[in-house]
Amino acid sequence: MKSEAMSTSKEGEGPRMEACSAPLLQWAGWITGMVLGISGYGFTMLGWKIRDKQARALAKTKDIHDAIDKVVAALNELEDSAYVFWADPDSSVRADQLILLHRRCVIRINQLKHLNNFPLPVDEIIEMRRQATLDAESHRTPLAKGSARLRKLSRAVENIIQSEPLQKSWNI
Repeated sequence: MKSEAMSTSKEGEGPRMEACSAPLLQWAGWITGMVLGISGYGFTMLGWKIRDKQARALAKTKDIHDAIDKVVAALNELEDSAYVFWADPDSSVRADQLILLHRRCVIRINQLKHLNNFPLPVDEIIEMRRQATLDAESHRTPLAKGSARLRKLSRAVENIIQSEPLQKSWNI
């Protein structure tokens, strides 16, 4: 049978090139398979690397958003406690609690700063502390609901909340 496959084109000319090309075709098939296999492996690794980078960026963004939520909650807690301390004559909030709440706010803001590398709103943090705790040990008279101290405290907290580091964004 094999001799039939190696037929001659004309009588007496000898076998065609088919017999010589069989090992060459095997070699070409093997090389093509290796090239396709290696390139497929390379594209798979590249896809995994890109996906890993995207997943890490998404996880970091989520961590930043969680930290922003914690900062806003701490700021609101400090503001509410300061309102109770300064406006309610029967307040159970003490001056040392306000200082502790302010410290928690600063810790949370610092954690956020390490995640997204924005500058801290230092002036607003100082103003917030000043309005929340200044003369807290000696001045115990309840303030009127619309007092300048309470307005300045609210403005300082609002300025911190509206500052760039506390704005959520999904830009990766």
